[in-house]
Amino acid sequence: MDSLGSVIVISLFWLVSLGLVVTAGAGTVVAYEVCRRYVLGKDAGLWAVATKAWRQSWRQATVVGLLAVPVAAVGILTLSYLPTLGLPGVLVPLMVVGLFLLLLVFWCLPLVARFTNPTWRQVRNGLTLGLTTPSLTFLLGIAVVLGGVAVWNFMPAVFVVPGLILLWWCYLLERFFVARGYVQPERAVAEA
Repeated sequence: MDSLGSVIVISLFWLVSLGLVVTAGAGTVVAYEVCRRYVLGKDAGLWAVATKAWRQSWRQATVVGLLAVPVAAVGILTLSYLPTLGLPGVLVPLMVVGLFLLLLVFWCLPLVARFTNPTWRQVRNGLTLGLTTPSLTFLLGIAVVLGGVAVWNFMPAVFVVPGLILLWWCYLLERFFVARGYVQPERAVAEA
């Protein structure tokens, strides 16, 4: 499959799994693992990578993904106060909710896909990494907001933008994990 086709397939799969709230965590882990294989240039088939990622981490990913439900509920509740409090009254709580959703989806769930730790440790490590590396988290937040604006203004972008953001984030995370020494570079692993 060519690059654009891969991005569209990843985007569609990820958006469908996010739409079905219960599968959001597992779908994000599968999409991340497919992106990781794509970024690393591994030739494993899309279906083989997806089923392996699903088998290895669907339980843990579902638990972490379901943690986002109460956070999103608080965001919806806060948004319902917009007519009475106005934008200045709800902006800060909405930003906090957005930050925690960003940390859960883009930090905690990739850790579930990449490492084998207990669920509480995956969440703790994801929140810790996301909060102690504000430059990456802020950069990701900007990309998500710009992607949202692009989708809002040009609806067909929904087929490409989520996959591009996930591929870009996967690339940054892999470089981050290698630079921090959490994993060995793939070339060194292949030679060993």
